Amino acid sequence: MIYYLSGLQQIPEELYESAEIDGASAWQKFMKITVPLIKPTTVYVLTISIYGGLAMFTESYMLFNGNNSPNNMGTTIVGYLYRMGWEQNQIGLASAVGCVLLTIVMVINVIQLKINGTLGGKREE
Repeated sequence: MIYYLSGLQQIPEELYESAEIDGASAWQKFMKITVPLIKPTTVYVLTISIYGGLAMFTESYMLFNGNNSPNNMGTTIVGYLYRMGWEQNQIGLASAVGCVLLTIVMVINVIQLKINGTLGGKREE
């Protein structure tokens, strides 16, 4: 919410005033001014949220007293990486899991950036 509050505070009031003079409704001001100008903030929030969700480790580690959840139901991909690398001393497998995690995160973020038009979009001139 702090990111969105900061993004909203960066939108100049003059844009809303000029839209009001032109007869724009509140919905039109929101859709034509607020949404496009808050797009960089949205892209940033989505990116860090995706990363945060996939990199979750501490919560499950603390909740299940290490990586010892019943039937491994609480094990995250980073928890699995930790288990293989440190607890079972299979550094090669842990490295491979880390590379797969990196690839998954990169693919998800590239798809998200394409959908938002940030990556490979048409440039306005």
